Amino acid sequence: MNCPYCNIEMEKGLIQSQHELNWFKGEKRKFFGRAFFYDDAITLSEMSYIKGSACVAYNCPNCKKIIIDYADERCDLNGEKR
Repeated sequence: MNCPYCNIEMEKGLIQSQHELNWFKGEKRKFFGRAFFYDDAITLSEMSYIKGSACVAYNCPNCKKIIIDYADERCDLNGEKR
């Protein structure tokens, strides 16, 4: 994948956590980090008690940007479809 900012080839990697990985609208931190509690949440990776959670991400070391293509069903490494 090429960086949408500088068009240089990005490095494929992972973002990992012990917990579910979610995106929440706005800048205010949420008291409960689970997507279940919020209508506007996007789950990037379901939590697994054994593996934690992880999703595929692309890093541009030039721009210092990380891109997560959550439209790709293979993004969530704990997801059913890969």
